[in-house]
Amino acid sequence: MNKVEAIKFNDDIVKMYEALKIKSERDYLFFKLAIHSGLKVSELLTITVSQVNRLIEKCTLSEMCKAHFHSLIKIKLPETLSKELLQYIEDRSLSNEDVLFQSLRTNQVLSRQQAYRIIHQASIEAGIENVGLTTLRKTFAYHAYQKGIPIPVIQKYLGHQSAIETLNFIGLENECEHSIYISLQL
Repeated sequence: MNKVEAIKFNDDIVKMYEALKIKSERDYLFFKLAIHSGLKVSELLTITVSQVNRLIEKCTLSEMCKAHFHSLIKIKLPETLSKELLQYIEDRSLSNEDVLFQSLRTNQVLSRQQAYRIIHQASIEAGIENVGLTTLRKTFAYHAYQKGIPIPVIQKYLGHQSAIETLNFIGLENECEHSIYISLQL
């Protein structure tokens, strides 16, 4: 079994957007919210409309993520994503208590297996290898790091025990460009 990886290139993210949006607005928004929030799949699958509204308005997910140590870390969603989410909620007449990502067949919580099938199929259509559900969180962490967010902050947000664990998760453990050289001239 192959190890899943972050989607590191913006062009590949756009390919995923396109592959998902053709199929379903729900699937597209599931992916987009996942890579912009860094939420665990289990949290994404059960996120309610009121929690999404709180995230959009206050940039906070604290009541969802009590197990993590990131109560001071705020997530600001892109304005376009916020608008898309609000439009999706309005178009489907979802109430605050409704789960955002519902099964089209049962109107219940989307299953983890179905979420995997959706993401995996889109990755095949986009021509991207080594994609699974963990890819979503890895993509968030990788791009946060690339934007200059320090590893200790990402580590706390993800709930990792060490910086090494976070570097391994992101896929940077063996990249020389990320080495730190200390050269003292005392």
